[in-house]
Amino acid sequence: MTPSRDAPSNTPSVIAGVIQRLSVSQLKRHKLCPRAWFFQKVMRLPEPTSGAQQVGTEGHAQLEHFLSTGEDVLGAFAKAGAHLLPTPGADLLVEQPLDGAPPLTAGGILFTGFIDLVDARRLASDGVLRITDHKFTSNIASNAARAEQLADADTEPGLQMVGYGAWALGQVERFPGLRVLELEHLYYQTRGQRLAASVVASVPVEHIAREWRTKVEPEVEAMKEHAQAARASDVPANYGPACTKYGGCPFMAKCLTGENKPMSLRDKLLNKSDLPAVLPPDAPQPNPVQVAPEVAEQPAPKRRGRPPKSEQVAEVAASTRQRSVLFVDCMPTTFDGPPPMALTAYVDRMHRKVAEAGGVDDVRFAGSDSSLGFGKWRGALAMAVRAEPPCPGHYFALGLAHSELMQVIVEALEPSFDVVVRGIR
Repeated sequence: MTPSRDAPSNTPSVIAGVIQRLSVSQLKRHKLCPRAWFFQKVMRLPEPTSGAQQVGTEGHAQLEHFLSTGEDVLGAFAKAGAHLLPTPGADLLVEQPLDGAPPLTAGGILFTGFIDLVDARRLASDGVLRITDHKFTSNIASNAARAEQLADADTEPGLQMVGYGAWALGQVERFPGLRVLELEHLYYQTRGQRLAASVVASVPVEHIAREWRTKVEPEVEAMKEHAQAARASDVPANYGPACTKYGGCPFMAKCLTGENKPMSLRDKLLNKSDLPAVLPPDAPQPNPVQVAPEVAEQPAPKRRGRPPKSEQVAEVAASTRQRSVLFVDCMPTTFDGPPPMALTAYVDRMHRKVAEAGGVDDVRFAGSDSSLGFGKWRGALAMAVRAEPPCPGHYFALGLAHSELMQVIVEALEPSFDVVVRGIR
């Protein structure tokens, strides 16, 4: 992940709910998750610096110096891509600011930041301008964007590159005769074999203008609205890949628990008291464990054939006086202890929590614009159940074949019970 190089942090980008300035990296953050952007730029919560970001910062500095002066100061990672770089020279625009004259703007908001490299050497002959962004990544094969993504502002890499292209369109006097933009991601691999790769999208200027007008400017308007929210919970969260991308969202603990402290996803899963009702649907989920019913220490003599189901359930029930037991699609005929309770009320309560968090009446009918849509409600409901299981005791769940909600919840709860008894169908 290339580190963000916004304007100095001592000049806030959002003051009293009004956006003063934006950067392309902010566009990317908001597109990925509006609430994460709110934490970062409106609440201005601190972010930890990772080793990967340090590698990217050093690599960018080396490339900037090399392209500006021709002096070979490239480290091992950047050197792998030297053959893909243009010949250094004063005519290259290196670390080009976006807020020059005229600046890049959208919705009346000024953009700040820097473009790694602008190469106009083919402008006079072919009307082509190449804009390059350097990317340091652990694995090129897994993490590199596709060419079509670089030209689509609905994607994270495209949002960045279309923004850089829009800046170029505003530089009419500097780039006369501009017809085609080559949007390039130049990747440098930081793990394993030293590799580099160039991904280029060649698009007409009309395409960039249309992408900026129809996709980026509406995103800016949404950011202006979200900046005025009274609290983070009023800003939509993109539960899903955004929570784990780039090694995990640094604001996950604050988003999910309300606690302003770092906490790994594993800690959240194990420390149930600190967890909210809803966690990201794509968070790692433990495999459901099928718990075999335990029998008495001195089992009864074997006999031919399968015993009646009622006798099996009764036998298990008699041996689970001090255990937490879940009966699935069956009921014990005798039970040494308090009678099992129906799981129905718990199912209804957890469904209401997840539905309210997702802003829908019924999670099963969440639309495509909801964070619970496209079946994501199953993961959200399962994680909510694991975070807030019912009180220890004996429960029964009937009619799983006719209830999707019951199916999801029972599967999520199984590992938390000492004994799970399933009816034989």
